[in-house]
Amino acid sequence: MASARIMRVVLWLAFAGLLGLYAPAAGAQQAGDEPGLREAFVGDVLMTADELVYEDDADTVIASGNVEVAQGGRVLRAAHIRYRRGDGVVTASGDVALLEPGGEVMFADSVELTGDLRNGVIRRLSALLTDNSRLTASSARRTDGNRTAMRKAVFSPCELCPDNPERAPLWQLKADAVIHDQEARSLTYNDAWLEFFGTPVLYTPYFRHPDPTVARQTGFLVPRYRSSTALGVDVTVPYYWAIAPNRDLTFSPRFTSEEGVVLASEYRERTRDGRFSIDASLTRANTPSEDNRRMRGHLFGEGAFDIDRESRWGFTLERALDDTYLNRYDISSKDDLITNLFAETYRRRSYVAGNGYAFQSLRAGYQGDRTPIVLPLLEASIVSAPRYAGGYTTLDANLMVLERLEGNDSRRFSITGGWHRPAILAGGHVVRLDASVRGDIYHAYLSDAVSRLLDRPQSETAWRLVPEFASEWRFPLVARIGTIRQLVEPIVQGVFSPYGVNPGEIPNEDSRDLEFDHTNLFSTNRFPGFDRIETGLRVNYGVRLGFFGQNGGRVSAIVGQSARAKDDRQFSDGSGLERELSDVIGRIFVQPSPLLDLSLRFRLDHRNFATRRNEIDLDVGPEWLRARIGFADLERQPESIIGESVGGREGVLGVTSGLSGGWTLSAETRRDLKDDASIDWRAALAYEDECIRISTGISRSFTRDRDIQQDTVFHLAVKLRPAG
Repeated sequence: MASARIMRVVLWLAFAGLLGLYAPAAGAQQAGDEPGLREAFVGDVLMTADELVYEDDADTVIASGNVEVAQGGRVLRAAHIRYRRGDGVVTASGDVALLEPGGEVMFADSVELTGDLRNGVIRRLSALLTDNSRLTASSARRTDGNRTAMRKAVFSPCELCPDNPERAPLWQLKADAVIHDQEARSLTYNDAWLEFFGTPVLYTPYFRHPDPTVARQTGFLVPRYRSSTALGVDVTVPYYWAIAPNRDLTFSPRFTSEEGVVLASEYRERTRDGRFSIDASLTRANTPSEDNRRMRGHLFGEGAFDIDRESRWGFTLERALDDTYLNRYDISSKDDLITNLFAETYRRRSYVAGNGYAFQSLRAGYQGDRTPIVLPLLEASIVSAPRYAGGYTTLDANLMVLERLEGNDSRRFSITGGWHRPAILAGGHVVRLDASVRGDIYHAYLSDAVSRLLDRPQSETAWRLVPEFASEWRFPLVARIGTIRQLVEPIVQGVFSPYGVNPGEIPNEDSRDLEFDHTNLFSTNRFPGFDRIETGLRVNYGVRLGFFGQNGGRVSAIVGQSARAKDDRQFSDGSGLERELSDVIGRIFVQPSPLLDLSLRFRLDHRNFATRRNEIDLDVGPEWLRARIGFADLERQPESIIGESVGGREGVLGVTSGLSGGWTLSAETRRDLKDDASIDWRAALAYEDECIRISTGISRSFTRDRDIQQDTVFHLAVKLRPAG
């Protein structure tokens, strides 16, 4: 029937990709061919028109007047649709529009398709793509059902000025010929000009970029330009290779005028059970005095893989060929690199893990041969269900083997069993009882020099058995005054373990970096590792305060102190715990509204309340003008694993302004207030909208470290979206 034929044609028109999109073909059922038919259902296709006419002499079916075809989320509209049965030519004219389920909207003055509808001509094409990019052409020819060649075409992702739509957008690409290959999902330009505000600024005989349906595609990425005192002119030209849907490679050669070429790349892959990435670079020092042009580079990597739903394994890889390379080439500011191989599993309340560690220190004067290698480090933690008068039991075990190429080695096995009973008593009192027994055995190998210095054998074994008892009382008091909710919670904790459980035969490898603050005020053992145990009778006490407003404002604070029966000389000077009464520690956080964030961490000498540690972070202002003030006053750091025991006073001042029209301005400076010297400063300006991102900035560092000198860096990056 005639109506069935026209419905079949219209369906092919919608599904074969009228105006340049893919569409699946579908059959049509017959419908009545009465000349006066205004609405017809053919299968799941609905066609409406003011008039439907069949011309016997011309063997032509004509639908006219608000013609609309809807099927499966697609809607085709036109003033007229004509189908010539003899030669199979279909013509749609008069405000032709096609709305696709994905959101693309195509417009044309007229469309003419022939044969099986895989070939045709489109006049005055205009398209709004899924990312709101716009594509126009004076004419277009469609071939093979997936290739649209356009003449006198213009592409731009920029929004038009609402007050003057005729004004040229911020940028656009104009070309004599543009080919949209839907199979390759790309747009290719021949004889193209890049225009800014309607003014041609760059010509290229050939240019190609992915269409909006592509999330990732092989090609060049946005170049990065830098200029610095150390490296000179510094240009990076990344090339992205989409190897497969689950893996890619970014090759980023970096060209510097002072230090030659740095070859850098990053490989990423998602596997069936996890993911991993490898980041590496390599160069040869261009300065003749630097060890005869030695090789410099780095290798970073990370990965995590599921073994089953409760277990996984993974790795972290961090290595550099020399100590200053990462900082000199502005790759990383890390002082210590950690390589880790791990496996772990969770089973209900239990956790078991195995780790291996290798370290690399980038600090001046550190001897690499004395850096420890930990392999293996095995850990297990088992927590029972509540029982035994409402309490629960725990069992923790730890096994470590530590080796050095030069220096001391050690082995450790530790096991701790405990019983814990939390409870809430009448009146809201919260109490907790803890009892545990810990056993450790160590085997240490001393170097010749250390053995002679301490007059001890090179190989020795030590052990300890440490019981510990702790009780804790909390009394949270809650009240409401008006719209303010208040919390006052006094806390008292008593802990006892015997003295003299840290013999000199037990090496201290993991318990040196101690910081006494509000996070470990109520810890029974404040040493961060296993090698040292806090001993004796001590009482920890403090109070937690909170004020919470109805509109989200809040103020919270915690302040406290620790008291012990006698000094514990295991704590180094400056730790805040070396005396019977500890320093007073606390933290205050104030956020009355989104306009203000204030965080204060402090540690005060209990004798005269002199500041021994003071850290302030203040963020103030609305989103469009936000200022940050930071201050750190550290009287002295406790002895750490790297042997440092120095203090300092440092200040940071920064501001970020979200200017109107997509502009952002930021600036920051850091200063050593103790020596009255600048550490570094930076300033940046950025603009971003739907079609472009521009970022530029300048920074200066006053740090000196071996071949790293004071450096000034300027950077610039421009990204055109999505063509860039």
